[in-house]
Amino acid sequence: MNSNVNFECFFNNKSAQLSCDQYCLEVKTKTENLRFLISLKLHFQWIYFESQIHEVRFQNCSLVGSAENLEKLKSILDCKVMYLGAAEMYEQYLLIKEDEQRKAMIVKSILNGQKYFCKVYKKEVKENEKKFLNEVKILRMLRENKNVVKILEVYESQHNYYMIMEYLKHKLEQYYTHEENQIIIKEILNILDDLNNKFIVHGQISQRSFMFDKGNVVKLIKFSEAKILDQVDGLDMFDLHKVVLYLNGLSPNTVDFANGIYPEIASHGTNFLKSLLNSTQYRINIKQALSHPFLQCVEKDHQIARAEMNLKFKHSFNNFQ
Repeated sequence: MNSNVNFECFFNNKSAQLSCDQYCLEVKTKTENLRFLISLKLHFQWIYFESQIHEVRFQNCSLVGSAENLEKLKSILDCKVMYLGAAEMYEQYLLIKEDEQRKAMIVKSILNGQKYFCKVYKKEVKENEKKFLNEVKILRMLRENKNVVKILEVYESQHNYYMIMEYLKHKLEQYYTHEENQIIIKEILNILDDLNNKFIVHGQISQRSFMFDKGNVVKLIKFSEAKILDQVDGLDMFDLHKVVLYLNGLSPNTVDFANGIYPEIASHGTNFLKSLLNSTQYRINIKQALSHPFLQCVEKDHQIARAEMNLKFKHSFNNFQ
């Protein structure tokens, strides 16, 4: 994706030249040279005609250009500036959950009919602005990671902040083979490695924090409690034990850490679980976990397992729809 765009346009009904990169938007006319710093303090509203962008309004200004050029501009600005007019772009399809602070729902695009996940932060809650901005910042930092849920747009209204994200509907199950579990855990470890490298702590790692897209790619979700720290504290690696237990059909109650009681998991699984739960400086790290015997498998077996997962998930998606 291009990180800059230049094109001719009409700015407040005057011929103009626009240039934009990820840091600054500049508009030049014969009499003006205007620069706008790209940030979430900048508000844009996209005006569509026959499902194509016709105009964009910002800072009490109007900019008109070709649909192709305006789409390129939007692709640069997505999640970097705040959009207005969420109710004109999306309609509520299904309410998932709502409390005093937030709302989670599936929305449907009025333009293309596609479904998306929408998280709403209510402005009436004082600390929600900070939480919203923090979550957007972290998801933007992880936007290039294919194993993290994609944030697509952010909106603001009089009463709410909105995050529009890709729609996922296939959750982690408990019917996978050992080889399939190995693939899933390895992908999760690679996700945690990226978070560690960026000093991000997710803070809610469990089986409910992962879903699959239609391409059978595991995705990390639920970033409302994520934080950027000066150093990684190891919490996410500790919490990975919840996923290991779940994938093996085991309850958290099967672990009595204080008395050293652990469930039996085949193929070195019990040792792997103990290594995750080690509360000392010797807790297993990501590099060690990836080379642990519990996750070792003949590559051909993993290729076969991956192919079987594709068929299995394809069948599940067809049934869902």
